[in-house]
Amino acid sequence: MPGAGEDSAAPRPECRLTLEEVLPRLVQAAQEQEGSRFLQAKLEEPSSEDRDRIFTAALPGTVKMAVDAFGNFVVQKLLEKGSLDQRRALAEQLKGEVYRLSTHRYACRVIQKGLQVLPKDSQETVAQELTGSVIQCIENMHGNHVIQKCVEHLAPEAINFIVDALDKRMELMAAHMYGCRVIQRLLEHCPTTQLQGILEQIPSCISKLARDKHGNYVVQCILDHGRVEDKKRIIDAIRRQVVEFSKSKVSSNVVEKCFEIATVGAHAPLLQEERTALFHTMLGEPNDPNAPIQMLMHDKFGNYTVQCVIKYSRGADRDLLQQRLAAAEPELKGSATGRHIIAAMNREFGRPGEKVAQTS
Repeated sequence: MPGAGEDSAAPRPECRLTLEEVLPRLVQAAQEQEGSRFLQAKLEEPSSEDRDRIFTAALPGTVKMAVDAFGNFVVQKLLEKGSLDQRRALAEQLKGEVYRLSTHRYACRVIQKGLQVLPKDSQETVAQELTGSVIQCIENMHGNHVIQKCVEHLAPEAINFIVDALDKRMELMAAHMYGCRVIQRLLEHCPTTQLQGILEQIPSCISKLARDKHGNYVVQCILDHGRVEDKKRIIDAIRRQVVEFSKSKVSSNVVEKCFEIATVGAHAPLLQEERTALFHTMLGEPNDPNAPIQMLMHDKFGNYTVQCVIKYSRGADRDLLQQRLAAAEPELKGSATGRHIIAAMNREFGRPGEKVAQTS
């Protein structure tokens, strides 16, 4: 995954380059492995005079170096070590090129580094150049990392252009291998009031996204960071098809997250009604062979949901669950999935004769 990293190899001991030799051909030298390493090392040194000389020689070639396999590391180091004025000057060199550089294999690292270290005004100027190209950037294997850095490092009010773009294509982007990451970053870094348009679209597509190999992460992220009403809607939708969701490799993760959030999540006290309904649905009626918990005990994915139910059981639900599972123990011993459930029971409930304190 492209990132705003550095050339990991340290300068070689046999490097005999000197700054006097490199300065006249600095942009070319930066595009050579040895020259790039030499310049990065020089920029790490405390001499501001040498840094200023390198900066002056490098500035006109900023974009040319940014798209180079070795040169991009020099530009990143200049952004990292430069003064505020020097960083602003480097940002000026990027004007008109931000989208192209953001979707470039090497230059995307430079844009990411800029979004991390530039002063706020330059940071926002760089980001705003992507207005109108947000979706194209997100769909790009390099550009999506730039959009994520915008969300992580800019003030929420400065990324409304990203929110607006996703608001129009939320369902599609939530199921996209890169789009789902950007939506997760938004949920993690923005107030829910700013994301209201996106969140209001969730009820109509919970079932689809919960089953999707990318979209399920968005649903789980909403359960972690969304509003109480969003969590209630998701838990209710999952409860209505709990067996089907629990038997899926993908959506079973969403089911487990529902039990977690309703029991120990930040909004758990406000989700007691939903939690009660979820547990009641899972346990079913006494002696019902078709109770969801009975149908999931021997399923290759559903058994993990049963283990999750054991972990998050409390009070009367815990007592009832323990009774149901104890009655099924002879049957559970006959399968690998059943033995996993017995192990979970022993961890949570203790072995026969033991007393295990409930987690608060």
